[in-house]
Amino acid sequence: MKQLIPQKSPFFSVIFTFVLIFSYCLPSNFIEVEARGFRRGGTRGGGRQINRGGRQGYRDFDRGYRQNNRQINRDGRDFDRGYRQENRQGNINDRQGNFDERRETRQGNINDRQQNRQENIDNRQQNRQENIDNRQDFRDDRWDDVNDWRNDRWDYWNDWNDWVNTRYWVGLGVSLLAIPATAIAVSSANQDYYYNEGVYMQSQGNSYVVVPAPIGVVISTLPEGYIPVSVNNLNYYYYGGAFYQASSGGYVVVQAPVGAVVPFIPDGYEKTLIRGTTYYQYGGVRYQPVYDGGNLVYKVAS
Repeated sequence: MKQLIPQKSPFFSVIFTFVLIFSYCLPSNFIEVEARGFRRGGTRGGGRQINRGGRQGYRDFDRGYRQNNRQINRDGRDFDRGYRQENRQGNINDRQGNFDERRETRQGNINDRQQNRQENIDNRQQNRQENIDNRQDFRDDRWDDVNDWRNDRWDYWNDWNDWVNTRYWVGLGVSLLAIPATAIAVSSANQDYYYNEGVYMQSQGNSYVVVPAPIGVVISTLPEGYIPVSVNNLNYYYYGGAFYQASSGGYVVVQAPVGAVVPFIPDGYEKTLIRGTTYYQYGGVRYQPVYDGGNLVYKVAS
């Protein structure tokens, strides 16, 4: 069997081996070269192109995004500007409305104050006129009352004077042989007197002399025809040149109050002239003639 296998030459074996190795290495080298070329040209170029495209796309996307955002921001600013403008205009309108309302209110208040001021002026004027009228009415009424009182007083005094003139009156200093049967005994300061219807008498020997009313004498009743007199809110009663005041026992003869005014003085007075002024003296009392409402009266002087 061994003999049937021919013997090969070492040269051919070497060549064959070389060829096999070369055949094996040649495609690998071509593939490697092509691969390197593909990587250099295809892969790198494609990656670069992809990257370039990606960057360009990103740039375009980012530009568009920014453009959209810019437009959105612009629209937002326009909307916000319009909103603020609308609010501003609304605030202006509100302020204008408030201003108009305040001005209207102020004008209304001014008108109300003016009206109230005018009403107050009118009311004060009316009240002033009413007060003037009331004071005038009161003054007229008071003077009417005074005149009525004067007339009544003069009527009373005239009636009293007429009554005195019709009755018997005994003046001071007259000496009487006897006293009236109706005379009563009175005393003052340890002096005895006789009293009868406003006339005071004192015993002198066998006669009785008419004297002024003794201060301090008390009588039970006032003589008929007395005249009431008021001085400094005090009440007096005048009769025959004597002044009386009410007391616990009746009526007491008192000093003539200064300032008292009487319509007349009984007969028997004395006329004196002091420093150019005429006075009338009666019963130790000095009177000054004065006029009251055109009528002559007599005022007790100091």
